Amino acid sequence: MPLSPEAAFERYRERLLSVIYLRMGASLRARMDPEDVLQEVAIQAINSWHTLADERNVGAWLVTLARRKVARILRDQVGVAARDPRREQKMITDLPVADHRTGPVTAADRQDRLALLSEALERLAPAHREVIMLSRIEGLPAKEIAKRLGRTENAVHLLLGRALKRLQEELNPKT
Repeated sequence: MPLSPEAAFERYRERLLSVIYLRMGASLRARMDPEDVLQEVAIQAINSWHTLADERNVGAWLVTLARRKVARILRDQVGVAARDPRREQKMITDLPVADHRTGPVTAADRQDRLALLSEALERLAPAHREVIMLSRIEGLPAKEIAKRLGRTENAVHLLLGRALKRLQEELNPKT
């Protein structure tokens, strides 16, 4: 049975939300809710489902849509003090507005953990931050990361190891 866009989106919802949250950065999150961006990605995925060549790549395809959406928003929002409510439009979709699988306490806990992770990632060197985002958040294999970063696969493994160690130090500072 072929995978529906709604089912695929629900399967990868948490991963997509993490990618969006972390890629947005604190300044953009202050003006825009990552859940709003997630809904826009869902609508885009449904509307462009026919462009997906192989359903086995649906996770990577959805992450790419999310990354591109955040990049467009960042490009469009640079220098903008706030969103212009006159330009906002209502989006019609069959997707649920809220995630009914979790309660408010669980959602708040998830937001707190994502905020701590985001702050720790921002304190890392750009190369460390990028390799962690590509590997652990977006789920890309080392071979693909090596191509994107212009490094060897072995260099990516070494960089990732150093980056994860540094992230652990940021998340668990010695007192």
